[in-house]
Amino acid sequence: MKPLVLAALLLAAPAGAAEILVPQGQQAYQDIIIKDQPMRARLALGFDAALILNLEPAQRANLKIFPLIGKQTFKDALIPGGRALFRFNIVRVAPKGYESRRIPTVWVDKPIADDADGILSAFALDQEVLTFRLRPDAPGDRAYALPRKGTNSASMQTRVADEKIRVTLELNAPETILNARAYEALAEAGMVRKQRSVGLWRPFPGVALPIQRLEARDGATLMGLPIRNAAVRITEAEAKRIDAEAEAGTSTAEDDEDAITVTADRRKKSGRSPWVLIGRDTLDRCSTITLDRPAKLWRLACSF
Repeated sequence: MKPLVLAALLLAAPAGAAEILVPQGQQAYQDIIIKDQPMRARLALGFDAALILNLEPAQRANLKIFPLIGKQTFKDALIPGGRALFRFNIVRVAPKGYESRRIPTVWVDKPIADDADGILSAFALDQEVLTFRLRPDAPGDRAYALPRKGTNSASMQTRVADEKIRVTLELNAPETILNARAYEALAEAGMVRKQRSVGLWRPFPGVALPIQRLEARDGATLMGLPIRNAAVRITEAEAKRIDAEAEAGTSTAEDDEDAITVTADRRKKSGRSPWVLIGRDTLDRCSTITLDRPAKLWRLACSF
């Protein structure tokens, strides 16, 4: 590269900007050190600054829990077996290429990642502008600016029908996943409808949760992004009714309640707050995904 061109690129780059290459169809990783123990973490876009570790690397680093409140058992369908023991503390973590800093760290007695020692939020990297490069720029790329809820917040919020829906980006999901209340809102707005097809969503090792695939209306978008291969979380019973040969997931009738109930007043709905994970079906059509902290935005360049 000619010196003048290189100088122009450096001048044009925002202060505190960095780029991470994500091989096609793969994940982004970050080497880290905790108490002189080298580890490898998968980078995630969907949660605020924190580190989630498998149990073995946490034991290897001899991590100690926060006094009194640093150990709790949680139940959730997303957890292998439906429940797990979570240990917590504020731990000094040194990501490669960055100064060490104290980060909220959780280690779990069930596998959280089978491709790394844990999962690290992109927000744990002390970077003003951080770009994930998924492929070279394409002539048809269009810029999308998605407002986040705050400078250090990973999630976004949008309103569909009468629901406020939390939206996050998830490179580890092969398709876009909705929960039941988010689906109801999108269906009420005429954006999606259910197909007679079920599958399994595997958010963590040992977890397989039933989903029902959706068909999007032509031109349907969420926060400006086209809705592509989306699916809604359903219960085991619903999956079996739809397809008698569907394999059961790991959740139970007790902890797999992601359905909603509607009272006589349709505006009064109970169930888990509506959420959408935008997955690789959409994100793989993007050349870059940029965390812009100062502007409180996710910036995407995509071709659809």
